[in-house]
Amino acid sequence: MKKTPKNAYVNLALVVAVLFLAVCVWSLFIMPTLTTMLINLPDNIGNRDQITQAGRTVALILAYGIIVDFMVADCLLMGILSNVKKGQVFTKQTVSLIKGVSWCCFGLGGLFGGLGIWFQLSIVVAFMALFLGLALGVVKNTVREAVAIKDENDLTV
Repeated sequence: MKKTPKNAYVNLALVVAVLFLAVCVWSLFIMPTLTTMLINLPDNIGNRDQITQAGRTVALILAYGIIVDFMVADCLLMGILSNVKKGQVFTKQTVSLIKGVSWCCFGLGGLFGGLGIWFQLSIVVAFMALFLGLALGVVKNTVREAVAIKDENDLTV
């Protein structure tokens, strides 16, 4: 079996993160059209046919909030990947970055939950985002404990 280079997956993840950020920036420009298109899709179980103009504006604001939240989480993820690439995994900065991504997931859960009024599937996405935020909180606590152990070991001669 062939061995992969040390930072191959980190480099691949960085490329994907940059591409994702580019897609998010592009989506900022098409969001009004995309939101209108999604609202106008036929819906057999929801109440999108009753959405008012104010509701359409709220849906658009939530959609922009989701994109901005994704962009912030993506930038924080790039920071984590940069730390991993430099070999600085168990640092307080990495703990803070993981905490930021976790909070972004909680924010996404709230934003997608708000869209659940008109788009029932977004409630499922909201629960998934909340679960991911919780899981990242556990990872953050684990890395924080590893940082404390590493700092204690660094003080030992």
